[in-house]
Amino acid sequence: MQKLTKGEYQLKVSVLILAAGAPILYLILGGYKPSLSNYWNTEMQPLFIIANAATSFYLYQIKSWRLSALILLLVTAFSVEVYPQTHNILAIVFFIVTLYPLWITHHFKKLFWIYIVSLGVASFSILSAEIIAVWVLCLHHGLVLMKLHKVNNRG
Repeated sequence: MQKLTKGEYQLKVSVLILAAGAPILYLILGGYKPSLSNYWNTEMQPLFIIANAATSFYLYQIKSWRLSALILLLVTAFSVEVYPQTHNILAIVFFIVTLYPLWITHHFKKLFWIYIVSLGVASFSILSAEIIAVWVLCLHHGLVLMKLHKVNNRG
């Protein structure tokens, strides 16, 4: 297992809190929109970019999550305003590609199934599906991080 310094652990926890909290802030400060990407066209744009970039950086540090990290960065790079089709396709690809590392980790399998259910929610509300999926991903990574932190601090 990877050894984390106290600063690295705190940074990773901060990124997870930012990623999980950003959708709540979008709703509170930007109102309801059909999808997370629609917050690009609001005053929430800087938070959208920072949250996605920080999450991308976090995910890229984990070998099995690198493809998801790169796709998330591309989602952010191709704005929904200028490249709507490319952005939307990349967003869909991100949520699909992320199934693989969730499945192969063999940690917290119930979260994989909740993630699958969240994708089904998209037929009713894309925003709700995305928020549930983001929270499941944050919970997964938070639990893995806590497990790693616990192992690192034994003895």
